[in-house]
Amino acid sequence: MVLEFIFAWWWLLLVESLVIAGIIGGIALSAPRLIGDTPRSLTALRSSMAVTALVTFVAYIAVIVGLSKVLGNYMGFTGAAETIVMVAVVLSVLIMLLQWLFSPYIINMIYRTRPPETREELQLQMELKRLAELSGVKTPKLVISELSMPNAFAYGSPIAGNYVALTRGLLRTMRRDEIIAVLGHEVGHLKHRDVAWILALSLVPLAIYFIGRMLIWSGLLGDGRGRGGNPLIFLLIGAALIGLSIAFRFLIAHFNRLREYYADAHSALVTGNPKALQRALARLDAVYKSNPHVAEEARSHEQAAMLFIVAPLIELQGGFFYDIDRYVEELRRAKTSPMQELFATHPPIPKRIRFLDRIASRLAL
Repeated sequence: MVLEFIFAWWWLLLVESLVIAGIIGGIALSAPRLIGDTPRSLTALRSSMAVTALVTFVAYIAVIVGLSKVLGNYMGFTGAAETIVMVAVVLSVLIMLLQWLFSPYIINMIYRTRPPETREELQLQMELKRLAELSGVKTPKLVISELSMPNAFAYGSPIAGNYVALTRGLLRTMRRDEIIAVLGHEVGHLKHRDVAWILALSLVPLAIYFIGRMLIWSGLLGDGRGRGGNPLIFLLIGAALIGLSIAFRFLIAHFNRLREYYADAHSALVTGNPKALQRALARLDAVYKSNPHVAEEARSHEQAAMLFIVAPLIELQGGFFYDIDRYVEELRRAKTSPMQELFATHPPIPKRIRFLDRIASRLAL
């Protein structure tokens, strides 16, 4: 029995690895067609988000309905199989719910946050309050993270409240107007409820993944018995579900990149100073590219990368640009890699700078 269990577990990992590699490889080959250009306007951005969300939810419904048909009508699923589906759904809901409710406490502990103490930090708390009032949201708590890497992130839950964190490295790196622009970006995330959106969209792929794993496991152990009594059916359906869950995660990453543009636009509109956010993004890019220690610290905290204002996993290059306006111009003209963007949670900074140019044109009208 022990050897049978080990053999089944080995095959489970093999099947899962092959499916994941195949899905990622197929999507990567399609990267140039899947990655669009910089949003042409705020209206175009909103339309893209709406279409992406609609396509995602329709795909979820199609998969759920199709799965219920296959498991119920064609495979004769009864008690035990229904339990598999129920356990996967309940487990996914519990994971997402616990993550949503208690993650602020974990983030505060991991990132060593504290309330504002110095005069400069207290002034930033007042700026955050002003931006929140202009945005029509309840003022979040400003906290300072004692990390040397420059970054910022917004997070919260119904029981912990909302937070905006600035790292010590960011406060040392940026000018005051740039920090205010970053605060505006993070307030945008809170106003748009981006954490809740991403968690909601992630629920179904997580459930599909668990169901796929359980079906593969059931087929490997020979427990799966449909009308044809063939456990291979369970293996095939389980592998397909794992592949779908991976494909859906690329769709969620695309949606998150659109939400980053949306938060950038909010900062530009609420502060009236898109150039400050452009300089802030360029400064962050320059620091990560020029300082290996900062980039290494960022890698050690990649579990929260989706919350950061910039994705920290940036290829290192030499040199530091002290003329930040010149560097903004260089980034504005820089080409981006569709392949890198496909696997990223944030849009490339050059595309974000070009998008802010379009928002600035709107403000100038």
